[in-house]
Amino acid sequence: MMDFVDRWAGFWSAPDPARVDDLAAPEIELRYPGLAEPLRGVEAWRDRVASIVDRFPDIRLTVTDHAAAGDLCFVSWRGNATVNGKSLSWEGIDRMRLRDGLVVDSLVAFDTAALRAAA
Repeated sequence: MMDFVDRWAGFWSAPDPARVDDLAAPEIELRYPGLAEPLRGVEAWRDRVASIVDRFPDIRLTVTDHAAAGDLCFVSWRGNATVNGKSLSWEGIDRMRLRDGLVVDSLVAFDTAALRAAA
């Protein structure tokens, strides 16, 4: 599990949509704050990461803690980004079900209020 956490941390230290395959299975299903329906498939997640990076080019997520239970991996993190010239920081948690070291199901949770207010 530590290998996955290290890969997750590496990805979010310099997020690049072209690298989502390093973390996600082709059939990933992702539930994300503010979306009515889950994202389905690695291409949908690649598009989501691209939209995040386009909107917040300096976004970085840093692992603050992690835990595992069977095939579940929990990563708590701190996000940082510049939004309209203001530096913001927020915390969140990803709960990910892994298969063969790749995410097949993910639930992302964080309070989006600070990002919405600044944007």
